[in-house]
Amino acid sequence: MTWRSTIRAAFAVALLCLAAPALAEDGVRVDSLLPDADFFRAATCGAPPGGDCQQDPMLWQKTDLTLTVLPSDVKTGRFMPMLLSVSVDYALMQINRAGSGLTITRVEGPEADIRLTLTDAVEGDVMDEVPGLTAPGVMGVGYASVWWTEETGITEASILISAAIKPTEIVSVVLEEIFQATGPLFDIDSPAYEGVSILSQNSNATVTIADQDARLLRHLYPPEP
Repeated sequence: MTWRSTIRAAFAVALLCLAAPALAEDGVRVDSLLPDADFFRAATCGAPPGGDCQQDPMLWQKTDLTLTVLPSDVKTGRFMPMLLSVSVDYALMQINRAGSGLTITRVEGPEADIRLTLTDAVEGDVMDEVPGLTAPGVMGVGYASVWWTEETGITEASILISAAIKPTEIVSVVLEEIFQATGPLFDIDSPAYEGVSILSQNSNATVTIADQDARLLRHLYPPEP
């Protein structure tokens, strides 16, 4: 069982808004490093090399997003919330410095495009649909849900980070979940991408948005001329 979370093939419909949950065992299997075009398709629509998409790509229609870390009543002591907060700030720095046209700003309070919080759910827990919090699926150490409409694209996202996560993995997992909430919803299942891409399904070794990951973000949200 991987420690990562990715998109499910099944989707829920509620209030005319589609919800895409995360699930650890879904990933696009590839044998080696891909050309950019194939990597972009695998990450955004779940297409294996030369294969069909599992779904249409989903993107935010705006490029200035906000993210908030919501308070949690999970009993963790002081260390974990501090580590989570630092990991979020680091993740936003990585994403914002990737050279794309997308910017994510951390804000205070309950209202933001992306909401992130600690949970006492652990890997393998079955998640119910809770509007604005989770779509149905199976928890990993991180669990991202996005809501979108066919007309407007992604409208909101929610990220849960398990309080049971290993401290050594939290930087990578938080970065991956926030990165995937921008649109690259599929993990890449291949040893070739372990330690190379934040989207690697079976590794939490990547802690930067660089190289192919950065090019993917610039492809999805081109910088202004």
